[in-house]
Amino acid sequence: MQGTIFSTKLDALDKTVALIDDVDLSAMAKALSEGARKVGYAIGSGGSLISACFLSACRSDLSEMPTSVQTPMEFVLDDRDLRNSQVWIFSGRGENADAHAAASAAKAWGCKDIQIVTSNPRASIFSILPVEQFTKHVLPVFEEKDGFLSTHSLVAAIAALLGATHKHIHRSDVSTVISEFAEQLRARRTPARITEFTNAFDSIASNDTLIVLADPGMRAAAVALETSLWETAICPVQLTDFRNFAHGRHVWLHKRAAETFVLAITGQQSRSAWIEIEKEFPDTVRRHELAYANAGRIEQAVAVIDALMVVEAAGAKNAIDPGKPGVGTFAKPIYEGTALASIVTGLKAPVRSKLKAIRRAGITEMNWDPVTGYVRFSEGLRSARFHGLVLDYDGTVVSTEARLEPPSPAIIAELERLMDGGLKVAFATGRGGSAGEVLRDHIAATHHGSILMGYYNGGYIRSLSIDIREDPAPEAAAIKEMAEWVAERRYLLKKDPKVSGVQISIAVDGTIDSEMFVSDLKFAPPVVSGAVRTVFSEHSVDIVLPTTSKLNVLSSLSGPLGDDQSNVLCIGDSGGLHGNDFELLGHAHGVSVRDVCHRADMCWSLFDGTISGPDALLQILRSLTQVSAGIFQIDVQKLSLEDASESLKERSDR
Repeated sequence: MQGTIFSTKLDALDKTVALIDDVDLSAMAKALSEGARKVGYAIGSGGSLISACFLSACRSDLSEMPTSVQTPMEFVLDDRDLRNSQVWIFSGRGENADAHAAASAAKAWGCKDIQIVTSNPRASIFSILPVEQFTKHVLPVFEEKDGFLSTHSLVAAIAALLGATHKHIHRSDVSTVISEFAEQLRARRTPARITEFTNAFDSIASNDTLIVLADPGMRAAAVALETSLWETAICPVQLTDFRNFAHGRHVWLHKRAAETFVLAITGQQSRSAWIEIEKEFPDTVRRHELAYANAGRIEQAVAVIDALMVVEAAGAKNAIDPGKPGVGTFAKPIYEGTALASIVTGLKAPVRSKLKAIRRAGITEMNWDPVTGYVRFSEGLRSARFHGLVLDYDGTVVSTEARLEPPSPAIIAELERLMDGGLKVAFATGRGGSAGEVLRDHIAATHHGSILMGYYNGGYIRSLSIDIREDPAPEAAAIKEMAEWVAERRYLLKKDPKVSGVQISIAVDGTIDSEMFVSDLKFAPPVVSGAVRTVFSEHSVDIVLPTTSKLNVLSSLSGPLGDDQSNVLCIGDSGGLHGNDFELLGHAHGVSVRDVCHRADMCWSLFDGTISGPDALLQILRSLTQVSAGIFQIDVQKLSLEDASESLKERSDR
């Protein structure tokens, strides 16, 4: 109505809503229903972030599960396990590299429930995902050439989400709610309404700062303002809520009152917070309120239209057409940048695990690249020739939950295959003789004499053929002193500790207050003096002698192999900084089937979170292929190692 491309787009939005009224929204309603039981992620860039915010509002009406609204870069670098999540990706045309990166990350991070919302039926984003992993929601728009701010694809997404949410909640036809939205939209495009907005906002100049104070429930409209005004260079915008503004941001008004316009977007519950602070504003501060009663879904939807009309009015004041604001020659290469897609490519599951371990360890300075580090590690693993194998037991050979059960027949069969081929095998376990008793019952007796058992975290080493109930470890004085200290704190324990001559083992679930016990443990005299030390596994705290180490098992095994420890493959599950496999996996070929550490050249995982523990071990054992008598190599065709070499090549090409 004001003769700009943007105004023409706004005038025709009701025609896009009419098209959505004819769309079967059953698939979207079903997705909302199934996603109500999952953590949700709503992903969008630019104007699509508005749609993501509106989805979050809709989900809050039908689910207690949280929804994280993120840009593609936030989503990629957030790096969460998404196996039990639902991911929604909004993209007007489904062609931009950042939306593609988000889709690739969702797939790689394990999400099986990905929803793609776009107006392009041939969007290339669809080709990124396996058909069974995503649902596409293609929404028609009245004008395919949507203008700079993509208003029609935005309104199509909002109308569809309105209808699908209504369908899920009320199990009824969606036409009523979509028609109401269309009617509200048309009412906002009357000459009188446009004039009202022009009069309210035509004082906003390009050198003003617009502070948007918004009811949290009206975030979609607030983001519409922030995004659109920045993207069109009409004026700078600061977005916050009423009370966060009160915690210091009011200084802006004190210093720049004449150059500030405050827009309040209120709901019934938040309006009192606005009234409380607005009355204290200096008289020179321009302000306006857009009030919405209960901030329900319809009101949130029409508030987005109101936000676009604010952009229209401010654009007219500054002679900027928001539908075609003009862009620099550098705009296209910036928009089409593929950096995020490259980041996703480099963030293989083992790299993500290592990065998490680095953050947990609080490492602040790194002189190595985890992507390159994984390449080096995996290529070293591929080329190695193994004469020996050292295995942790609980969490590795058997799961922590089933640690009292024997290893699976498949793992026993693989171990016997390897030993039949001459591979030397040892176990490094925090347990005492119980591990040996189980293994003697399930591994062929012909192998018992050649298998080394490093009991008590390597504190007592014997062959499997020896039953240490008949040949126990000698009692160390420091362990005896420590046992007396533990006995004095029996009130903190629900179960008696397991005490041997070289180790005291306390089950985590056997303590009344594990944090208090571990805290007290730090000040035990033998610990303070260094006469004993502590190591941790997923299920126990072990108190051992200073000389105790699972590396003792590695040394004992590598001795007959010429003291060349590079010929030995070490596998455990507690490779983290304080885990009881930290030392064992600090080895050129230390592989974790669960927790990794922060170190660059050791203790990497090979799988994503969908496989761990004994399942991951079985994959590794099956991949070990005999290349000569007693010598084995990992066959990458049998092991799903990430293609790290290709990742490094891509990084080098850039």
